[in-house]
Amino acid sequence: MSQSSRSLLPWLYAVVLAACGSESVEQHSRPLDLVSSQHSRLYEDDHGDAPSEATPVLPNTLITGTLDFHADEDVFSFTAQAQRYYRFDCVVDSPATGWIFYYYNAQHERSGTAVVFDPPGYGLYFKARATEAAYVSIRAPMPEIVGPYSCQITELGMDDHADTATSASPWAPGNAATGIIEYAIDTDVFSLPLQRGAFYRVRCESAAPNECQVKVTSPVGTITPPGMPTQTASFNAIHSGTYLVEVTMPWTSTPVLQSAYTLHLDLLETDDHADTLEHATALTPSSTSFTGKLSGALDQDVFTFTATQGRVYRFACDVLQGGSSGPTLLLRNAAGAIVDGSIYNQNRGTTVSVETPATGAYFVELSHGSYDGPYSCALEDLGFDDHGDSAVVATPVSLSTVLTGHLETRTDVDAFAFAVQAGRIYRFERTSGTASSILLQLRNAQGQLVQTGGYGALTYEAPESAVYTFEVRLDSSTREPGTFVIQAVDRGPDDHGNTPASATLLAPGQPVSGWLHRSEDKDVFVFQAQEQTLYQLYCTGCEVTLESPTGWVRRLHLANPARIFIDPLSTGPIYVTVNQGFTYEVLLEIVGIDDHGDDVGHATPITYPLRLMGMLESRHDVDVFAVELPAGQPRRTNSPDSWRTIQVLDPTGQPVPVDFSGGFTPQVSGVHHLLMRLEGGPYLAVPYQLLLD
Repeated sequence: MSQSSRSLLPWLYAVVLAACGSESVEQHSRPLDLVSSQHSRLYEDDHGDAPSEATPVLPNTLITGTLDFHADEDVFSFTAQAQRYYRFDCVVDSPATGWIFYYYNAQHERSGTAVVFDPPGYGLYFKARATEAAYVSIRAPMPEIVGPYSCQITELGMDDHADTATSASPWAPGNAATGIIEYAIDTDVFSLPLQRGAFYRVRCESAAPNECQVKVTSPVGTITPPGMPTQTASFNAIHSGTYLVEVTMPWTSTPVLQSAYTLHLDLLETDDHADTLEHATALTPSSTSFTGKLSGALDQDVFTFTATQGRVYRFACDVLQGGSSGPTLLLRNAAGAIVDGSIYNQNRGTTVSVETPATGAYFVELSHGSYDGPYSCALEDLGFDDHGDSAVVATPVSLSTVLTGHLETRTDVDAFAFAVQAGRIYRFERTSGTASSILLQLRNAQGQLVQTGGYGALTYEAPESAVYTFEVRLDSSTREPGTFVIQAVDRGPDDHGNTPASATLLAPGQPVSGWLHRSEDKDVFVFQAQEQTLYQLYCTGCEVTLESPTGWVRRLHLANPARIFIDPLSTGPIYVTVNQGFTYEVLLEIVGIDDHGDDVGHATPITYPLRLMGMLESRHDVDVFAVELPAGQPRRTNSPDSWRTIQVLDPTGQPVPVDFSGGFTPQVSGVHHLLMRLEGGPYLAVPYQLLLD
């Protein structure tokens, strides 16, 4: 077929597909065999489009063919030799660039791709892992890249080191390993036998700019470093066995490298304690501490001990040197399940503990991030639990008493049983101990939770006579176990009544103390107020409300803690209710007698002319005076102070106009009343001078 006839084929193919209502001529997503069979209807393709139709060829010989149409792919097969590198490259008789090369393995799986934009380009490089059939192809991804081509499969030589674990090159510790990364796709794998119990570093040295990179895989599959390879890889040989060291080049390297490298293995230090359960260091309980060393984030020290059923064991570590807490601890049982853990405790050591349900082995894992340095810990046998964990095995006590105990584990509960009587109040308060934070709980005779006390205190008023259970536990699973001392007190019945009918009498000058044992508690007091008598009420550590059956209680709040000035309107009881506070003291004092009455019925008789000294004892105080005045005679009254005002009432109780100078003229004869009061100014004890002429 001539070149001109071959150039008409893509156009003819597109016209035929359009006439048949076919899809686009783009065939990327179609199976190669289907594309090949469709095109064969128009003309005979020179080479098959799939590995199953591949044309056999020999390496290092010229391969010719034609990209007959858009998306045409020509596939060639040959026998590849194990551990050898090959290059497949082509020259296309077209000014366009961007053709694609593919490599297929013996299973017809596509495992290599190269897009060539600049002829002759780098071509497609690949390596045969075994002697087997291999396939390469050239494809035309764009309509412009059609026409004849010439290609060649070039054998490039043997790989110096295998790239799989099954054929890795042996590397003996103490020696350097060398090799060459021939191409960007090359990976050299070395097998390195090591015994557990030491920290190592693998270094790879090569000439810049293609600096070699390494990663290490342990016998159990752990990869160091995680993620992308680096020039050095530090690791802890936790397991004895074969470690695999892979050498590669950065992915940005050019396809052809021929870069030599040297591998070095450095022994950093030995590991004092194993990192796995199967090689854990055995411990015997003792009050004497032992020491160890953590070697950064790579290290974890594991210990084991044999526990006896029912006994309590504690593993405790001091604060690390230069740190603010002890190391991270995990306690596991023989099955590997975590039973306790401690990761951080500001300015304190860390502990894990367990009350063993059965005799058996336990393990402690010790670590602390990137910390590199010594630690000090101890494994202690604390004996049996000092108090039972429930009502069935609770320790019986009689109140009042001091409760002491030791929360040996984070799940420990210390229970105490005692008798309560209806109407009596019981108070529990932690006074000391080493446990970081505890929770107090009270259960009734039926086991129901009736009261919980945070912050180490609990108060309860019993509604019945029965045997109750008091429980002490840590308030969070992250808290540190330790000791506690709790004052348990029978406070007796409520100290003061909660209603006016049961109010406690307040006597002037005699302080009375009390406490509100719960938020609903209100203590009520009463005193008999006398008309014209002035009082002050002190309430230290509390807030009060005042009520009287005779009406509003005139009062002034003067200070904090509360000091209340009381100016009764009339004789009668005043009830003082303490409704906020805990422990408090109430004191009532008489501060004096009002010098003049506060209303017309209690007015002080006067005559004129008059110059009278008086006192307004509070902002509520009103001093009232009565004077006989004839009608039509001008009078003047004044008090030389802007804080005070004077009001004049005629015999019928109507206000008499008073000008700015205090002048007024009675309109009717008879007894008039002068009312002296404050307008703003101080709260208490304001003296005044009353003038009338």
